[in-house]
Amino acid sequence: MRKYFNAIRNIVVAPELYFSRVKSGFFLLLLFSICANFSSSFIPFYFKEQGFSLAWIILMYAIYASVGMILIPFFRNFSMRTYFIAGFLIFSSALASLALLPSAISFYIYAILLGLNLILFWLPLNYLFFLKSSKDTNAVDSSLYMVAPGVIAMVLPLFGAAVADSMGYVWLFGLAALLYLLPIIFVYKKIPEEKITTVPFLEGVRHFKGLKTISMFEGALQHFSGIVVAVYALLFLKTNLEVGYFLSYLGLLGFIIGMLLSRYSDKNQKRKAFIFVLFGLMSLSIFILPLSKENITWFITVGIFTVIYTISSPLRLAVSLDVRIADMNFWKIREFFLNVGRVATLLVTVVLFSLQQYFLVFALFGSIALAYPFLVSYKLKEVK
Repeated sequence: MRKYFNAIRNIVVAPELYFSRVKSGFFLLLLFSICANFSSSFIPFYFKEQGFSLAWIILMYAIYASVGMILIPFFRNFSMRTYFIAGFLIFSSALASLALLPSAISFYIYAILLGLNLILFWLPLNYLFFLKSSKDTNAVDSSLYMVAPGVIAMVLPLFGAAVADSMGYVWLFGLAALLYLLPIIFVYKKIPEEKITTVPFLEGVRHFKGLKTISMFEGALQHFSGIVVAVYALLFLKTNLEVGYFLSYLGLLGFIIGMLLSRYSDKNQKRKAFIFVLFGLMSLSIFILPLSKENITWFITVGIFTVIYTISSPLRLAVSLDVRIADMNFWKIREFFLNVGRVATLLVTVVLFSLQQYFLVFALFGSIALAYPFLVSYKLKEVK
C-alpha cells in the first residue's frame, strides 16, 4: 500500500518539481489544447459528413505536412512573440474558414494554414518548452509536454460534441475561431520578443547525423496515431457524441503509467530496454487493430494501442533530446524530417484507403513500429 501511495505522490509532485523550467511553454500548450480539443478533433467527422471519403480526409493532412516540409528550409529567423501571435491568428483563421466557407474551399485553406503553423507556432513552442531540459529530465519533460493534451482531451471533446449537435458546425468552428484569439493576451504579456537566427538549412542537416531516419519514423508514427487511427475510427463512429466519447476515452488512457515510466527512465537512463519492449507491443497492437469488426472490439483494441503509444511517446522524444542540444536548429531540422516521414506514409495511406486495403495500412505502420527500436540501437550508440 505504501508503494502505491508513493507512486501516486510522485506523479503529483513531479510536475511541480519540473514546472518552473517549462512554465511558459506549458501554459501555451495548455491554452492551445483547450482550443484544439474543443473543435479540431471533429474536423475529420465534419468533412466525412460533407461527403469527403476517408482517403480525401487523409490527403488533407498529407497536404498540411507537405506545406510544412516545403517551407521549413526557407525560414532562418524566428521572432518568438511575433510568431506565437501569428500562430494563434492562423489557427483562428483556419477554424473561421471552416465556419464561413464551402467545404470544397476550406478543405485546402485549412490544410495550408496548419502547414504554415508547423513553423510559426510549433517550432517556437518546442524550443521554449524544452529550453532548460537536460538529459536527466528529458523523458519527464516530454511527458509534461503531453499532459495538457491528454488531460484536456478527457473533457472538452464532449463539450464540442454538445455544441455541434445542438447548434451546428458553424457555431462550433466559429466559437473555436474566437477562442484561439484569447491566448494572444498571454503571449503579449508573458513571452518576450526573443529573436533567433538558425544556421543555413543544409548545414543544419549535416549536424543532424544519426537522427534523420529516426525522425522520419517518428513522424510517421505520430500521424498514424493522431490522424490515421482517428480517420479509420469514422468507420465505427456515427455521431458527434460518439466522437466526443471516443476522444475523451483516448485522452484518459496511458497518462499515469506514462509519467511513472518517464520518471524511472530519467532516473536510470536505460531508454533502449523500454523502447524495445514498448515498440514490440505497439507493433503487435497495430497489427491487431484492423481485425476489429465491431464497435466494442475496436474500442478495446484501440485502447490497448493508445496506452502503449502514450507510454512510448516521451521516450521517443527523449532519445533525440539525449544526443543533441535542443536549440532552434535542432527543432527546425527535426520538424523537417518528421514531415518527410509523415508525407511519405500518408500518401501511401491515401492510395491504400482509396483501394480499401486497410490491413496493408496497419501492416505498414506496424512494421515501422517494429523497426524503430532496432534503428535507434543502430544509429545512436550513445543511448543506453
